[in-house]
Amino acid sequence: MNSGHKKKLPKQEKRDVILQASWKLIHQYGYQKTTIDDIARTAGIAKGTIYLYFRSKSEIMLALVDLTNLRIADEQDRIAEKKNPPVEKLRACLKHRIMTLFDIINRHPHGDEMITSLLPDIVQRLDWYVTRHGKLLGKIIAEGCVDGVFDVADPKKTGQLLARLFEHLTPPYYRFDSRKSLEQFTDHLLDLLSSGLWTRKPNTIRTSPGSKKPRSKR
Repeated sequence: MNSGHKKKLPKQEKRDVILQASWKLIHQYGYQKTTIDDIARTAGIAKGTIYLYFRSKSEIMLALVDLTNLRIADEQDRIAEKKNPPVEKLRACLKHRIMTLFDIINRHPHGDEMITSLLPDIVQRLDWYVTRHGKLLGKIIAEGCVDGVFDVADPKKTGQLLARLFEHLTPPYYRFDSRKSLEQFTDHLLDLLSSGLWTRKPNTIRTSPGSKKPRSKR
């Protein structure tokens, strides 16, 4: 018999309902115009219930950012587990994060507004994901060193460096006016990293461009 009472949702499920309602409204109206009242009404719960899970609207938005980053990180893990050559896996992991974030932001009519509104908090929040990304890249580089395709003294440190370097190609996008321009720049940077700036030859002295070669002793 139906008592007329709403079914009580489990805690995690209720949190997910709040996040789904928030994403829907922010996608439709933007971060600034969406209110806690709107979210509660769309989620079908009391306004006070939201504050049992999130202290503010910005915390809801940061939770949505976390979900996005976790999904990307999980996919990068799957890429790294494949039997492909280390060079291909390294390239695929780096490009996946860059291009996926670009696609998410550009599919979202208020994507730039969301990022710029919470940029300092998002940057701070990203540190954990960038570190995780760097550890994964370090493992791939170490695998490549064993296979003889990479020559890196410290794979772990190099992985962290690459993760933080390529994080500069994530939103907000001030220098790229299209997906194509971002992808081309990323490919060129990856080509540069994989080929190196110099060709090492035994028994040669490396000099800077334009400098005179050292005279041989007589």
